[in-house]
Amino acid sequence: MNAIVDLAVMTIGPVLYVLLMAGAALGLVVGVMLVLDSQRVMAWNSALNRWYAGPPALTPLDRSIDVKRAVYRWHRVIGVLLFAGALYTLDAVAFSARTGPVVRAFRDLGNPALVSLAVEAVRIFLIIGNVAALLAAAILCFRPSLLKGLEAWGDRQYAMPESSKTALEAMRYGPDRFVGGRPKLIGSLMALGSLYVLLSLGWALVAR
Repeated sequence: MNAIVDLAVMTIGPVLYVLLMAGAALGLVVGVMLVLDSQRVMAWNSALNRWYAGPPALTPLDRSIDVKRAVYRWHRVIGVLLFAGALYTLDAVAFSARTGPVVRAFRDLGNPALVSLAVEAVRIFLIIGNVAALLAAAILCFRPSLLKGLEAWGDRQYAMPESSKTALEAMRYGPDRFVGGRPKLIGSLMALGSLYVLLSLGWALVAR
């Protein structure tokens, strides 16, 4: 488990670093272009500023999928698989996993004591969740009817009101107008901020 955590940290870290460098470089280019040729940048913004409607594409995700019949038909098989998965995860989280590598990986985000407390809280939450999964798996194997009350309570569908959807899908041109009215100021601030990030990331790389 510790090897997996170390591998994830070693893999994600360089990727985030490259993404930050690429974002800062792009911000520097856009900032300089805003200062030198703001009309072209605003033309690019108009070309890229297209509206893509979400609801038609997300409609299949809003449809309810009934799996109860399959679960109750194969309740012993599913219960055994769920029990085995929860038992393995509980053993890994409760006895094998160590929070030290995770705390060291995120120690720069804040107080190490608070980071350690947050990681330990997540670990305890996972332990409690897997214990509950073991109980649910045992019930599913031997008395699946006991889960029907909980299933009826949790089997609900929640949809966003149409008024909220309309408000969230409305185009907001305020930032475009703000930047278009002050291209040199915004471009200078963007270029300076991006340059600072690039220099900081470059210095961090050299310091290693």
